[in-house]
Amino acid sequence: MNLPDTRGARSAILGALRAAAPAAPLPAPDLAPYLDGPYGRGSRGPRVDPATLIAPFEAAARGWRAEVLHADEAGWPAVVRQALAQRGCTRVAIGAASALQPGLDAALQGFAVRRFEQPLAQWKGELFDAVDAGVTAAEAGIADTGTLVLRPGAHEPRTLSLVPPLHVAVLRASRLHPGLPAALGAVTATQDDMPTNLLLVTGPSKTADIQQVLAFGAHGPKELVIVLVNDLPATGEPQR
Repeated sequence: MNLPDTRGARSAILGALRAAAPAAPLPAPDLAPYLDGPYGRGSRGPRVDPATLIAPFEAAARGWRAEVLHADEAGWPAVVRQALAQRGCTRVAIGAASALQPGLDAALQGFAVRRFEQPLAQWKGELFDAVDAGVTAAEAGIADTGTLVLRPGAHEPRTLSLVPPLHVAVLRASRLHPGLPAALGAVTATQDDMPTNLLLVTGPSKTADIQQVLAFGAHGPKELVIVLVNDLPATGEPQR
């Protein structure tokens, strides 16, 4: 089948757009109202005490149907294990070099563990069809929306949190921030280690049709379990 030649039409459209472009660059938008408003909370001034953000983060996350489990620094591996066992998981995928080690290995004793240490094309069928859960670390948490900020990479590919029916994420309370700008500012604070990809996760995967019927797990995990590790000293100040 011969397709029509559309090069002339495309050139005409692009030429019209270029001709309509302003002669001078538009002024940069003023971000002060946003940064000073509720959604920019925490982006200016001293950091908001993470201890005060635990309750609002949990409330927001539960509002999006995520389950929040509390743990201390010594006990979080047991909480991860319990969350997997209660849901009947037997096959678990983790990153090739997860930041949760060595505690994660202890949590997964007795499970069939699959490490993401080869190209996705070589085990895509297994990941999509046979793995019950993916376990990842969270880089930060956003209290206003109950959102997790993940920093995927070769150590923990993003597929771990996007494909298995259950996603278990471990988040330290010291990494809670009130709003998105504050969380992104903390994650990208070091210019020498800028992330190439960030993933924002707010509750399990969900979608709705034209009749406004909400369905979970249509194109991703149908369950999200957040293990919130209280690593704050009694004063509420984050550990350094």
